[in-house]
Amino acid sequence: WSQPRQIWLRRPATGEEVRTVYFADGRIIPHGYEAACRILRDVHANESVYMSPVLLDILCGLGGWLSAFGVHQPLITNSGFRTRATNAKIEGAARNSKHVEGRAWDGHVPGVSSNSLARFGQYLAGGGVGFYNAKDFVHLDDGALRVWRG
Repeated sequence: WSQPRQIWLRRPATGEEVRTVYFADGRIIPHGYEAACRILRDVHANESVYMSPVLLDILCGLGGWLSAFGVHQPLITNSGFRTRATNAKIEGAARNSKHVEGRAWDGHVPGVSSNSLARFGQYLAGGGVGFYNAKDFVHLDDGALRVWRG
């Protein structure tokens, strides 16, 4: 964690991809942090918020773990921040979802099982982990430690 923290995300819904350093030398790097927040925006409402740096650390850890096993590709983002209106339209979304606070990510990595991603999320113990194997994605957030299957 003493090294610069980098995040690599792809958003298929918009065709965007960002690989950026968001934290280095003990501080947030504004340009990189804002780029990460922008790609994690609510694409339906085209609104962004300052995403949780802890969530970005969780995603950074996930990317580092993948890289250590030879998986050099971005995290595919289905959802990051959601407005309350967007969240209300998502079937099965929790009313008090961490997404509406900018504290959650849903996504996957091609060629890596959602089960493996979720188990690593549990290992990190940074927050909530949702297993959505049937829909082939994982939910990670920086809230209380909890696990569920969707």
